[in-house]
Amino acid sequence: MRDIWFLITDHKGIVKILAILIAIFCVVSIGVSSYTSTMKVQEQQEQQAKKKEKEKQIKNSSVKLKKDQQKTIDEYDDATAQFSALLSSNVWATYSSTGRTLYFTDSSIIIADPEADPSKVEKPFVIKGLSTEKVDVGEMKNLTRYNCAYESDDDKTRVLTVDKNDDGTYFKMSIDVKNSGTNEEYVRTQAAGTFDIDGISEDMSALLGDSRSIIEDFLREQCALYYPTAVEAECNGILTADFNANEYRVDFSLKDTEDQQLTGITVVYHLSTKQCELM
Repeated sequence: MRDIWFLITDHKGIVKILAILIAIFCVVSIGVSSYTSTMKVQEQQEQQAKKKEKEKQIKNSSVKLKKDQQKTIDEYDDATAQFSALLSSNVWATYSSTGRTLYFTDSSIIIADPEADPSKVEKPFVIKGLSTEKVDVGEMKNLTRYNCAYESDDDKTRVLTVDKNDDGTYFKMSIDVKNSGTNEEYVRTQAAGTFDIDGISEDMSALLGDSRSIIEDFLREQCALYYPTAVEAECNGILTADFNANEYRVDFSLKDTEDQQLTGITVVYHLSTKQCELM
């Protein structure tokens, strides 16, 4: 009887161990499934947010584009899209005494001229080609020049140039908006005096650790350079971790002084080098 009792006791122990292992496996499986589902939901939210942001930017323009023009804009590469953002996030004022000012959307150019009738004209603006080179202009040395071929309302291809120095304190545009055959020079307006970063939760900050300050410093520097009219960057509260690429991605919405959304940007933080880049 004692032998039989020990045998039953041993079997109960085995059963208990098996039950515990099964429970652990279920918990781990649920955790992995939950994490995977969360990542998929976050990815879908990011795609939807970017789609809505793109649609919103297009709605800001009142011009009607041809199908091939819209297709060209939809297929901008990263460099062209970033240059388009540089144009659209700034206000460009002429050097001359005419008071003419230029505004860009992602698909149009708005010409405000108090001496013209009408005083405000909006035309299509579609980038057809973009290249860069290093140039010297007077005492300004080693400037980066963007050569931008664009198409407007008459299907003719024209060229504007933008010169900038490395620290972003000097910007000059040269463009012929009157189709007179002579380019006119424009300067970028002054950057906003204040800049706030909101929306990073305590949990998100805990995950970022010391990298948060690096990301915020980079964001301030890039907005002063490329989005000088932005006064606020609001995080969407989602931190995307790509451990295959060894990087974090954080999305921000930029707003101006009138609380209007300028654009959405993504900051990529590389864990291995502790450096950031814009996407």
